[in-house]
Amino acid sequence: MAKNIFKDNEGNIHFGVNAPIGFDAGTKQDVDKALETLGSKKLWRCNICNDLQINLEPSEECPTCKTLNAYVETDLNEFKKLIEIL
Repeated sequence: MAKNIFKDNEGNIHFGVNAPIGFDAGTKQDVDKALETLGSKKLWRCNICNDLQINLEPSEECPTCKTLNAYVETDLNEFKKLIEIL
């Protein structure tokens, strides 16, 4: 299953098979912009399916694997590596 980039109107990013509610198709440029302007946002990875998010708080339920509370905070190097290989 190919993962896609999704964004919402607040600049939050989701990288996965399915989009969270309120997210539409995004681009690699949207990811780059979000990473350049993180501010207080954090990087999150689902520990089940490796979906990625840039957001203040992760989704409660992963939109791809439907697991509750599966997101863990990750660092920038891991995030960048995963978004390139997944």
